[in-house]
Amino acid sequence: MNDIKFIKRQKCTINDTELELLSRDEFPLFCGCVESDLKDDLICEQEWVISKEGVIQLKNLIPLEILYANGHDAGVVGALWEEHHREFADFIIKSNPKSVLEIGGGHGKLSQNCLNLADIKWTIVEPNSKNKHKNVDYIDGFFHKEIFNNRSFDAIIHSHTFEHIYNPHEFLEEIS
Repeated sequence: MNDIKFIKRQKCTINDTELELLSRDEFPLFCGCVESDLKDDLICEQEWVISKEGVIQLKNLIPLEILYANGHDAGVVGALWEEHHREFADFIIKSNPKSVLEIGGGHGKLSQNCLNLADIKWTIVEPNSKNKHKNVDYIDGFFHKEIFNNRSFDAIIHSHTFEHIYNPHEFLEEIS
């Protein structure tokens, strides 16, 4: 196994209670979803744990700069995803935002669906975004509260991002 310095979760990320091991296994980090050969993939120890309240989560967290080194463009293939992005765009447009911060916009599908419906100043925060649209401002990196220095947004959104957040309480405090 490669020498990855995992971030070790000691307590439940939701309610700060003790965790019990559910399962442990090894897996290839990028699962053959990148252009490099599977034999060159990083093999990681995956430990699923559960709190007494029933919250299931990973114990060993992969450092974000490793996990997202190649970007993350999931959620763009198929009619179901297309419908999801269209319907979420319709929902966002109903609030009539003039400026939006999208956290984890990856492929930019949601931004493009919204921008086809309304004139909005759209900003995406995304590490290693591969597909940048000219009508969107990009902040290359991970979300941090300093993004709000000298900037304001009518809406802050994220779609299928929350499950990637290692410290959800801190994240929610910073975006509020």
